[in-house]
Amino acid sequence: MKRLFLLFVLSSIALSHDLWIEREGNSYALYYGHLHPQAGEEKFIKYKPEDVIKFECYDVKGKLILSRFEKSYPAKLKGISCATVYALFSSGYWTKSVEGLKNQPKDKVSGAIESWLSYESVKGIYSWNKALSKPLTEDLEIVPSEDPLNLKVGEKLRFFVFYRGKPLKDVVVAYDEHPIGTTDDDGGVNVRIKHYGLQNISASIREKADGVKADYTVRTANLIFEVK
Repeated sequence: MKRLFLLFVLSSIALSHDLWIEREGNSYALYYGHLHPQAGEEKFIKYKPEDVIKFECYDVKGKLILSRFEKSYPAKLKGISCATVYALFSSGYWTKSVEGLKNQPKDKVSGAIESWLSYESVKGIYSWNKALSKPLTEDLEIVPSEDPLNLKVGEKLRFFVFYRGKPLKDVVVAYDEHPIGTTDDDGGVNVRIKHYGLQNISASIREKADGVKADYTVRTANLIFEVK
């Protein structure tokens, strides 16, 4: 773990799009686009259903609940109540070339300049239990230290970034796409809530890839919850 990140722990929050979950009755829908769109930006950007790798439901104790998601646009978990919902998404390989950016691996693009494989994840919290202050997966994941659902505007809470189940330091963390700090030796960073409604905390890391199809892998994690 340490060797891996000595080379590639330098994080970037080059997040041009958001991945988020909306609760719709007794269903959960996965969306991609701009959670808080600026002028000229579209909120929803349609994605390919096959880009969704995981869409999972967890109970309040952090136990995976057996469920199936509808591979459509948007992907949906239907007829199920979850304390936490987790989704993993990949738009595949991206290569920057002399002819522009292409959604293809590096070895398929002439004049390639650099290439990466993209993975994005999002975790939505809807009910709280102390068990949820630990990571649910081995993926890059953001974890609150305490119940984030009872926060008020102006209050702070400590969040931790984990990867492969271990805390990760020196990772830049963003709040609503604006970098607000870097994780310390314990993988933690404090975030002050600035508005009511849906909150989005994110982090991103790079890892070295095979150099053939991609120079590096970019992993981005999002944590969403609502402050009322």
